[in-house]
Amino acid sequence: MTYTEKSKDIKTNFLPLVSKINLRQLTGRVFITLSYLSAILILLVLFFILGTIGIKALPSLSLHFILTSESNQPGLGGAIGNAVVGTILLSIFSTILATPVAVGTAIYLKRYAKDGFAVRTFRFLIDVLSGTPSIVLGIFGFLVFAFYMRSITGGFSLISGSIALAILILPVIERASEEAIDTVKFDIEAASYALGATKWETIKNITIPSALSGILTGIVLGTGRAAEESAVVIFTAGYTQFYPEFKIAASDKLLYGVKIYPFQDLVASLPLTIYNAYNYPHLVSDSEAFAAAFVLITIVLIINATIRLIAWRHRIG
Repeated sequence: MTYTEKSKDIKTNFLPLVSKINLRQLTGRVFITLSYLSAILILLVLFFILGTIGIKALPSLSLHFILTSESNQPGLGGAIGNAVVGTILLSIFSTILATPVAVGTAIYLKRYAKDGFAVRTFRFLIDVLSGTPSIVLGIFGFLVFAFYMRSITGGFSLISGSIALAILILPVIERASEEAIDTVKFDIEAASYALGATKWETIKNITIPSALSGILTGIVLGTGRAAEESAVVIFTAGYTQFYPEFKIAASDKLLYGVKIYPFQDLVASLPLTIYNAYNYPHLVSDSEAFAAAFVLITIVLIINATIRLIAWRHRIG
């Protein structure tokens, strides 16, 4: 074969390969560019929403507005301190109720239950609960907790809203806990068993501490979901212009004739405050509605920042 023939043979075999490589590189660059543009677009939309809400909230946004109870202002609106405290209480108590059940379920499914039809069905039901619209859970909470169990819960109350929200966020914490438990290395647990530890001792001393960061992330995510929820609290927690009280008083409408505040009493929330502002525009200014929305977004952002901090500390550790 002559030199010219060899050159032609190399070109015949090599040039298509080069063309394919160039095409793949071009395709990769195109999709990378599209990804960057998508990320930039999302950030622009986010900043536009936050900026619009922040600018419209400025006339009403102040420490007096955030810390003062609405009952101290004439008419409807004027302050959101009662709603801020109510939102925090609803988030905390719903998380306290949901966490033991969610984490216990995750531990059982991952370390005790054998994979079978029953376990797969149970996981499917958890997925169904996770995808259930919040308005459906709100109506369920209204019928069960605020109506049928009103002699126990006090009707529209903190405990009714907390239980309903706990049902809503339970799948969030449960799924996060399962994923966290999956990250625990089998060798560490096997070493614990080899040293004579029981299954519960291994779970308590090895599995849970190793998966704690992921579990905490799920708990904080659940807290954030409870803080921003509106449909559930409208049907279960009710609304009040007063700060929550901490006391015990007599009540002939409740079981044992005792009413425990604030658990069996109405409680305000920021989502419902925003709803009231737009439902009664002649009584509450748009600026106050945007200020309440800005405070709610700030609370959610703080919760999400906490998640990032937990994840960062976990990577560093």
